[in-house]
Amino acid sequence: MTHTARVEPIKEDGGDHYLISGWRVVDVTVADNPREISRHESEPEAIEAARRFEGQTSSEPGSDPDDNQDYDSSALTDRDSTP
Repeated sequence: MTHTARVEPIKEDGGDHYLISGWRVVDVTVADNPREISRHESEPEAIEAARRFEGQTSSEPGSDPDDNQDYDSSALTDRDSTP
């Protein structure tokens, strides 16, 4: 079974605002039973960890192939992004 991961901020209550102290990768394959997989100091590190986690299971028997989702959609277009 291919696993699905979500990256979310680790928030600390700062009164009238929140402080983001890091990022966590959560296994949400079973929607009603999410499991924290890892914690990271930066969002890019967490995204890379989520990609590795999802990719590890895509070759298991009965799994859907990994879609290699690109979190940066700019690489999907051939348009020049300059104004």
